[in-house]
Amino acid sequence: MMKYSLCTIKWWTVLLVLWLFIFPNIGFAQREIKPCQQEPAFIKTLGYDPLWTALSTSEKTYIGISLIAFEKKVGQSAPTAQTPKLEIYQHPSWKTAGYLSTISFDRFGNVYTVPAPLISMLYNRTEKLNTIYKIDANNGEMNEWINLPFVAKPSSQNPYGLLGINYDCQDHFLVASTVSGSDRYNERGIIYLINPTTKKMTDSIKNFDAMGLGFGIDELNKKRLYYGSARSGNIFSVVVNQKGKIEKKTIRKELSLEGYGPRGDDKARKIKFNGNQLLVNGTAFNYNLQAASEKPETLYTFTWLAKEKKWGLINYN
Repeated sequence: MMKYSLCTIKWWTVLLVLWLFIFPNIGFAQREIKPCQQEPAFIKTLGYDPLWTALSTSEKTYIGISLIAFEKKVGQSAPTAQTPKLEIYQHPSWKTAGYLSTISFDRFGNVYTVPAPLISMLYNRTEKLNTIYKIDANNGEMNEWINLPFVAKPSSQNPYGLLGINYDCQDHFLVASTVSGSDRYNERGIIYLINPTTKKMTDSIKNFDAMGLGFGIDELNKKRLYYGSARSGNIFSVVVNQKGKIEKKTIRKELSLEGYGPRGDDKARKIKFNGNQLLVNGTAFNYNLQAASEKPETLYTFTWLAKEKKWGLINYN
């Protein structure tokens, strides 16, 4: 039985090699990692339907993070952008860190988020701008999770600390990016890979200001971290192994948003895969404080062109 299995494997391997030799322009598309995120258990405990709720950090009259309960519509399985809001809930701890931005879930339903001042520093403490906050999946309480080091304190030239965060569903690491200490002439940002169990940093990329972060599988079946520059429209990627180590020799430029969209100078605020499509939320970013309403976003959809070995823009809206 074992001999039969091995011969079968070898036969398919030979066939694959011949196929790629005959059709060299046929390649594997880059694609998403199988999602693993779970909804927090506290949503049901509070009496809400997880399918008809969402966590938001962009409610105009709410500081921090909010749980939005949407009005259920007959014939719909989930809310849309036009679905009316029925109720907004906030745990008392959710506004203690001031304004927040990116949200990421892990496989247990815990929620991670980072601070982001709006308009002024009135509600955000400067010394906490490099702090990752965690909302417990079971009781819904938010606490400081880890305080990342500052290269230099935020200033009038750059009032930001952490900008991006995301969860790796393949090997279960958390990635976070900070731009603290960067200024007009010096790029001092750091991308950290963190083990959520031990809270230990496994590796980092230094002297790079990143905002959007995402994980995906490349055309060679390797896991990559995709990260967008906060200074330009460029998006790069690098192979990350199962031990949370960054293989820096594999860093490559994937694409650029420059010249695309209604503004032409968007930076990648969010990066994610949907099947074999790469979705990028682009927005203007110039290291200055603005209201959320002043930061319109455009969604860009790219597909991997195997023959050209590059990303092609499908559309944006």
